[in-house]
Amino acid sequence: MKWKNDYLIAIPIVIVVVNMFLVATNRFLVIDNFVYDHILRTNWLTSILLFITKFGSTTYIVGICILFLIFYKNKKQLLDLYGAIIVSTIINNIIKIIFRRPRPALMTALNLAYENTYSFPSGHAMATMTFYGFLIYMLYKSKIKKPWKVTGITLLCLLILLVGFSRIYVGVHYFSDVFTGFLCSIIILFFYIKVLKKLHKEA
Repeated sequence: MKWKNDYLIAIPIVIVVVNMFLVATNRFLVIDNFVYDHILRTNWLTSILLFITKFGSTTYIVGICILFLIFYKNKKQLLDLYGAIIVSTIINNIIKIIFRRPRPALMTALNLAYENTYSFPSGHAMATMTFYGFLIYMLYKSKIKKPWKVTGITLLCLLILLVGFSRIYVGVHYFSDVFTGFLCSIIILFFYIKVLKKLHKEA
């Protein structure tokens, strides 16, 4: 059954390819605008999401990496984690340069956050899914008690989704930027972890 499960990665790959075509031809804007039109913004929610969105920033992720470097004993596993985020960042920048999609006009209108890079795909979404996604993998493979494992994985999944939503909420990304960014990182993690398993087995 394992080889059959491996083929499931074809689903996000196909979706990413389709999304890229729709974005390149501006056909995703119908969905993007629909999402924007149905987001309810309030002062208290804005305050919360402006804080949560920071967890996908380079500053926060690097800060967490430093804390892990100080307190986490398995340094070899940390190198795997850092490698994942480096690969994700490189791929994100390459795709951004290829598509050169401008940020949403709503970014200026809302004035909640400012970004000066290209919009597609979302760097925060990719970094969040890759970094916290790999932490989920580390938790899943760890020997900690199941209740703690389930709690940790649930909280990390929630954080990933909230960071992605926050990027749309503050107006710096389209839905398609975030959605495609998530899928790109899922694909990256899938192949990255498979390579790591092979390397660690051979080592």
